[in-house]
Amino acid sequence: MRQDPTFKDIFAYGFMVEELLRWFVAGLPGGRELVEALDFSKLLRVQEQSTSGPSARKRSYANDIVWRVPFRDRPAGESESGWLHLILMIEVQGTVDHLMALRVRNYVDNHHMELWRGTRFGTRDRLAPVLPIVIYTGKTRWTAARRVIDLVTPSAPLQAEPDLTSRTSELITGDGYLTLNTLRVAVNDLPRDNAAALLAGICNPTIESLPVDAAKLRKLLGDPDLRPLLEIVLLWAQRTAQLMNFNLGADDMAVVDRLHESGELEDYLAARGRAYQQKYRAEGIEQGIERGIEQGIEQGLAAERDLLRRQAARKFDPRTAERLADLLADIADSEGLAAVGDLIIDCAAGEELIARLRDSSPHG
Repeated sequence: MRQDPTFKDIFAYGFMVEELLRWFVAGLPGGRELVEALDFSKLLRVQEQSTSGPSARKRSYANDIVWRVPFRDRPAGESESGWLHLILMIEVQGTVDHLMALRVRNYVDNHHMELWRGTRFGTRDRLAPVLPIVIYTGKTRWTAARRVIDLVTPSAPLQAEPDLTSRTSELITGDGYLTLNTLRVAVNDLPRDNAAALLAGICNPTIESLPVDAAKLRKLLGDPDLRPLLEIVLLWAQRTAQLMNFNLGADDMAVVDRLHESGELEDYLAARGRAYQQKYRAEGIEQGIERGIEQGIEQGLAAERDLLRRQAARKFDPRTAERLADLLADIADSEGLAAVGDLIIDCAAGEELIARLRDSSPHG
């Protein structure tokens, strides 16, 4: 299952769009006021417009997902020229696109032109504000400019996230966008009562968090109308687990439903996680002992170090494994190396692993 199309399917549901705004946007400076001003009961999917032109060979610049949500009733006496609705543009990216600011600008301009095509724009008319959100699922840092001007001005610094408190900000006019980097969210700090936050956590999972988050998503998406969404999300969770060589056991919906109804789903998934951890530890210890017997104590320790490096590369990335190798050279006993193996399993990110090892090192 490819990630970008999956996310497009997920955010085709208004429930998930509302959850995204109530968690991600409301958590930004000035965002809560904006979210509370919206009437989500009238959230409406808008037909995306492609700006690629008639030639099939040209690249399509159709926005991934576009929604319209009206503002709540204006207080008596407020100007009739006030905004009636907000346009949400959600783009899903698996790699860094350094022209994203230009693409967003293009999306916004073409949306307005299509909306007013054939209609006279009067003096009192106003364009609807737009809130572009880029959901980034890649493994490298997002380094694309957030404004078109930063693509034009030489050596311009990357713009910080736009201020949501101002209605005249660059963000809502289309020159700027918000970025949700799913692999940089603090998994342990995510709210467990929001489906969009849990989805972001599944993109950056640990063996401990993945079963818990999958069980909570099953509960949050329990409405029968959300059944197709639930199946997509749990299938994505299962695929994520498989990339970790771990079978979450969430691909059989009949089993998942039965365990959910009996209240046993969370314990069942957690038990699968614990069994995987025990197996992972046992394999590491067994391989270290076998190689130690065959090659002697020193060669056995070297084999354990090599195993730990490979485990780190497998769970995190080759760069973490390289940094770990220097720290393992100072550990001369099996107990110390076993402790490192536990840390590899327990840590959520390579940076956390290296930091904890350095803190425990007698050399700093």
